[in-house]
Amino acid sequence: MVPKKVLVVDDDNLIGWALHKELTTKGMNVSIATTGEELLAAIREIPFDLVFLDIHLPDANGIDLLNIIRDISPETRVVIISGDGNSQGKERALSCGAVQFLEKPFDIGVVAKIMESTFLEFSCKRKHWRYLCDIPLRLSVLAPSREEDQFDLESLSVRAKDVAREGVRVKTEYPLKEGQGVRLRIADEGDPFSRMIPREASAEVVWAVPGNGMSIAGLRFVTETPRSA
Repeated sequence: MVPKKVLVVDDDNLIGWALHKELTTKGMNVSIATTGEELLAAIREIPFDLVFLDIHLPDANGIDLLNIIRDISPETRVVIISGDGNSQGKERALSCGAVQFLEKPFDIGVVAKIMESTFLEFSCKRKHWRYLCDIPLRLSVLAPSREEDQFDLESLSVRAKDVAREGVRVKTEYPLKEGQGVRLRIADEGDPFSRMIPREASAEVVWAVPGNGMSIAGLRFVTETPRSA
């Protein structure tokens, strides 16, 4: 069984250490971040299964980051950690998509129960598993807008970062837009992971998040050519 990928985001080194120790003993693959910037860099590279996120970071607010995580990696579950356990903050976190609200100080034993309930719910809701990969693809934008006509959009280089039966997450230098119709082709059929993706397929951009020189986008395979936004 592939270990779950968990990211702990907290600038308190003691909490980071405690969570890392507890999670690794449970067989999790754990990464640590201490700032919002480090979190976003990590989440753009790896589709984590679960994120423990402190609401107060040196450079960002956890609730704001929660919304960004949802855009970049919609299937990642987030547990908000906060030293302020007022009902208003808890309600806001849960309404923004957090699966749990963990109030400091907390019993480290509670973490195991949170993981168990979160992953059980996750496995029941998820129809298909996603597979990490790094597959070179060629992408064509269908029906580009007038503004896009100045670019060569017939054969863009992109890389598939994870793939499932229903779609693929790609990393690209070109800023794709939500609603765009695209055509994907395998760039290297000798790649051992290429069998996971149709040799050629139409897809629709369902979400896109810009980064520093690179964009991350989620594409959904379609049976018919989608219309461009």
